[in-house]
Amino acid sequence: MAQTTLVLSIVAIVLFVINSKKTKKQFEGLKSGLTQFLKTSMVIVGAFILAGFIEVLIPSGFVQGWLSKEAGLVGVVLGTIGGMLLAVGPYAFFPIVASIAASGAGLGTVIAMITGWTLLGLGKMPYETAFVGVGFFYKKLLYSIPFSI
Repeated sequence: MAQTTLVLSIVAIVLFVINSKKTKKQFEGLKSGLTQFLKTSMVIVGAFILAGFIEVLIPSGFVQGWLSKEAGLVGVVLGTIGGMLLAVGPYAFFPIVASIAASGAGLGTVIAMITGWTLLGLGKMPYETAFVGVGFFYKKLLYSIPFSI
């Protein structure tokens, strides 16, 4: 996390300097970034609170029995279904997945959950069916299930 913060900070400083010499709109960029941060910060805070609740409320016996490495294919299938049903954005999804992983879920389950959310997420269904049709959605769903598992 520290390395990512360092790299992003260096990139931001370089872009600020370049922008100050070329377009002189560096302060507009800072204002726009701050506005975007304020809009999304409440979602991020809510997602972390939700992830904390999930980590505490999901019984460790459930995670060990159904989602751990020892659960095998059952854990992977449950992870795929869980990822598919979580119709939330990335700000909420990844803290939830991190809390489930911290509770003892196996690597395969976590990967299946992320893949299921990415490929099979039912939250995208209205957009996919509206723009590319119901037939496409069903084919994509059918072809994506093996990748998630």
